[in-house]
Amino acid sequence: MRATIPWILTFALVNGAFAPARAADLNFTANTPGEKRIVSCSDIDMRFWKDRLERDGIVTARRDRTVALRADPSTPLKVKAPARGGIRVQPSSDGTFAAFVCMAAGAGSDAAAQAILDRLEVHNDRGELSVTGPDTGDWAAYVVLSAPPGLAMELSAMNGELTLRDVDGRFTLRTTNGPISLAHVGGEVDAEAVNGPIAYRGHAGDVRLATQNGPVGVDLDAPSWSGKGMDASTQNGPIHFSAPSGLKCGVQVESSTGSPATWNGQSQPIGDGSGTRSYRFGEGPVLVRVSTQHGPLEIRAPRRAGRGTTI
Repeated sequence: MRATIPWILTFALVNGAFAPARAADLNFTANTPGEKRIVSCSDIDMRFWKDRLERDGIVTARRDRTVALRADPSTPLKVKAPARGGIRVQPSSDGTFAAFVCMAAGAGSDAAAQAILDRLEVHNDRGELSVTGPDTGDWAAYVVLSAPPGLAMELSAMNGELTLRDVDGRFTLRTTNGPISLAHVGGEVDAEAVNGPIAYRGHAGDVRLATQNGPVGVDLDAPSWSGKGMDASTQNGPIHFSAPSGLKCGVQVESSTGSPATWNGQSQPIGDGSGTRSYRFGEGPVLVRVSTQHGPLEIRAPRRAGRGTTI
């Protein structure tokens, strides 16, 4: 049994939990059902709280709305999550393109929370989908998109997650602090985060993943890569890479010589940091490239005779 992505990246692919977000008054926590399909807003646990979850008299009111969308492969749908909220894209079960928007508000009473919800608006116009609300008051929104294959989307968030599951198309993802989580995504993916982690599981497509300060986890779940390839990088965050035995595609993993590195749990030599350490393994041309400039490196993959480390 191969190791799964450890530490902070686990939640992005498995637990589907947001880290608590803090506004002027209340904390906010949301939990999604991991890799399971979201059928309705009741599948997402969204709660506001002040000091102790469920014990401080804060009421979380919920409301949802379904939105029909126009499927146009030539024009990207732009979806923007509010400051507290996220976006998930999953395959359509009936071939239609639609979204349901899960909204929540927190206050000291149900009436006050409902009054905040009354001020939220869902905008679906000219190829853009967004949720807006008052500058004061505690509220959040999570957008779930069910899409047929082949569509183009531009997704953005501030603190919430951007998640793609079992879909195919052209996707551009941008987030500041929230996680990006990708599982079995085909087509083209261009994903960037500033501080958030990026977690990937799959083996196909034309994929670019980049974060400044967050960790990057790449879990190849098949020996061969189908498509143009992957380039995943972080400036200051750690890298975790895992792959099965019998790799049929070339893989290159790079880090600074001064960064701690392990391969299957074994520590690798540390240099003075003035050069680049490059691990090359697998068969054939390099299709998967993963790198960090300053962060630690962990590789979970079989070594092959004749393949080593170059510095």
